[in-house]
Amino acid sequence: MTVSRPPRDKDVPALAEIRNDLATQYALLAAPRPNTLADVRAWLDRRMGDAATLFAVVADERDDAVGFTQVVDIDETGRHGLFGIAIDRRRRNQGHGRAALDHVLNSARADGRLDKLMLHVAADNGRAHRLYRSAGFVDVGVYRRHYRAPDGWHDVAVMERFLSETP
Repeated sequence: MTVSRPPRDKDVPALAEIRNDLATQYALLAAPRPNTLADVRAWLDRRMGDAATLFAVVADERDDAVGFTQVVDIDETGRHGLFGIAIDRRRRNQGHGRAALDHVLNSARADGRLDKLMLHVAADNGRAHRLYRSAGFVDVGVYRRHYRAPDGWHDVAVMERFLSETP
């Protein structure tokens, strides 16, 4: 069973692995840089201290961290936020991503500040697109040649989901 919960100190090594995994960071459209355990603790402190962020650790049946979710840049006037998810590459395809996504949708509704979630995903990331579409996200545009990874430029799809709609 997958759960989403606040971060704990015991999660820091697993989250550091995710933040130091180059393939995962490129898939997240990030600019990878080395992260020490202290860097990850500081990142968690920033995330948890930011009122415009909803952050959760994704944990497995043993309560071990396997990833994280976040809704950042929550705009209370526009009632939208930018969603992101990262699951340890060794733990993908086990239902953690879907369970975490469902938790984010429920948490965002319960939070009361959001009507819509948006996300950015590499246009060639078919697995992620299928997951997001199955959860009711729709494509609303593409930023062409928007993200540069070691293998070159990538288009970035923009997707959104109104929380009041069911997939």
